[in-house]
Amino acid sequence: MENNLVVQSNELILATYTMQKTDKELMLACISQIDSRPDAPEVTKQTEFKVSVDDIKSLFFGKKSKNEQNVYRDMENASKRLYDVDIVMSLPENKILQTRLISSIVYDPDNGEVSLSFAEKILPYLTQLRANFTKYKLLEIGELSSIHSIRLYELVVMWVNQFQYSKDFTLEEFKHVMNVKGKYKQFGHLRQFVIETAINDINENTNYSVSVEYQKKSRGKGFRGLKLSFYKKTLDKLTGADGALSQAAIQSIVDSMQFMNDYNDHPSLSYDGKMQTDAFKREMIHIIQREPESFNKPNKALESYLPKIKH
Repeated sequence: MENNLVVQSNELILATYTMQKTDKELMLACISQIDSRPDAPEVTKQTEFKVSVDDIKSLFFGKKSKNEQNVYRDMENASKRLYDVDIVMSLPENKILQTRLISSIVYDPDNGEVSLSFAEKILPYLTQLRANFTKYKLLEIGELSSIHSIRLYELVVMWVNQFQYSKDFTLEEFKHVMNVKGKYKQFGHLRQFVIETAINDINENTNYSVSVEYQKKSRGKGFRGLKLSFYKKTLDKLTGADGALSQAAIQSIVDSMQFMNDYNDHPSLSYDGKMQTDAFKREMIHIIQREPESFNKPNKALESYLPKIKH
């Protein structure tokens, strides 16, 4: 687990399933051991992914101490639950895949380890991925406190990679995408235990910032939906009073001739982006939001290209 890089197809990110937080952590600890590149060695349903008590403690407990025997007990219980997990995934041509997640488990209590193998039908969404996938380092979610926080974090990373920086949902759509459909019938409970918990968790413990705006019903009391806005914290100085990313500020940066001169060699630019002004501006709007940390030339931070405020 040297790199702890989690890579999943977007179909799997959006799949429907029910898990507890410890189940998800164990699943991700296994996924982080897979080399998902197209030319990587083949992974089969016989391939085992070993996770130890020490792995779980270092990845998800940080400086918090926890008895090793209790950690192994939690791993064993999580493994048994994962074995019963159904993954339901939407496929092209209006098809739906339902599959188990795990095909086998080996318990090793003497060494404090469990070894899991993934089901055959799930492997194409974890291995030899060429496009439409989401990746992040496992340590980025190590401090998140709930399954809802991890779920929303994965969705936010996926949306940003797809050049989406806000999403509108009805309450039922949001409950579906968060895998809580049929639960939290009272809006107050959904807001307290899912929405606010996940957003606060992500804002405090990850490199993303998320804000929410609730949409009231046109008639009567209550809410009909919500809008999520999100961005990487590197862009904090480019946000507006509402806490959302300022598109006007980003447009001002890409319109700057000095910015174009300084970053015309950015590695994420296409050939057209390097050769044509309009293409440069169009591509840079997305690059800034997706990978703001890449604008790291000395004395050339993104905010330095904003118009100076006159006092």
